[in-house]
Amino acid sequence: MVRPERAAAAGAVLRGGQFYSRVVKQDRREGLVLSELWQPGGNRLPHHEHEVAYVTLVLEGDYAETGPRGWIELPPFTAIFNPSGVAHAGQVGHQGTRLFTIECWPRFVEQFDLRLPDHPVADSGSGAMLWNGMSVFSAFRTGTADSLVLESNLAEMLGTLAGPMAVATAAPPWFRRVKDRLHAQFREPLRVRDLAAEAGVHPVHLARVFRAQERQTLGAYGQRLRVRAACQLLRSSDAPLARVAVECGFSDQSHLTRTFRRIVGATPARFREAWRVPGPRQR
Repeated sequence: MVRPERAAAAGAVLRGGQFYSRVVKQDRREGLVLSELWQPGGNRLPHHEHEVAYVTLVLEGDYAETGPRGWIELPPFTAIFNPSGVAHAGQVGHQGTRLFTIECWPRFVEQFDLRLPDHPVADSGSGAMLWNGMSVFSAFRTGTADSLVLESNLAEMLGTLAGPMAVATAAPPWFRRVKDRLHAQFREPLRVRDLAAEAGVHPVHLARVFRAQERQTLGAYGQRLRVRAACQLLRSSDAPLARVAVECGFSDQSHLTRTFRRIVGATPARFREAWRVPGPRQR
């Protein structure tokens, strides 16, 4: 661990398992390092790079990183991939930040025959990078992270990162409007025809473009936004699951549980239990 008060000069290269944050818990495996980190509020992390490619999940508090394409804001339940050797800095929100990182050494990635991006890639809360990472975090926290759980989730995560790079094309001008409405109204019963009317395109064209851009359907994207909102409530309140379901746009508790288990890899109750393990500020 590299503590902020003992950090090397800007431009330092951090080795596998080293961070400008307090390491709360760490699990080293063949080709992998899993780390839960805590960074006190208001800290600014100097420019540095990492020896190993990694994915960071923001679990609590606001965080931002700067890199080749400028600042990227990362609120709770978002994720970012950083390749090895790309310099960046970080800014921690005033309440502090809780992070989970998955570092993947080349020997781990090579077994999947993938070529990962050479620039940072962010997941705003609707993609496989975040949700496969959350499955790994849940298993990490509850001590159930066996090799099959890790490798299956990470294979899908890395495949998602590598796959779109070869096929991505520029999004049409209306695409951002559709995504903005999804993020603003995901709790409501949106219809494809309504989104298509706003975009000024045929519903079939909208569906095809959305899948090409996001590697998932409109429905799957909306479900992940609802599950992300449920994670926020489960983390911050003791609200009954039936209430969580209603507030997050699910038809009932069983609908929440089925969808949550499929996306997160754990039930809402199991997820809430993992969050009740004492965190870095209570130790």
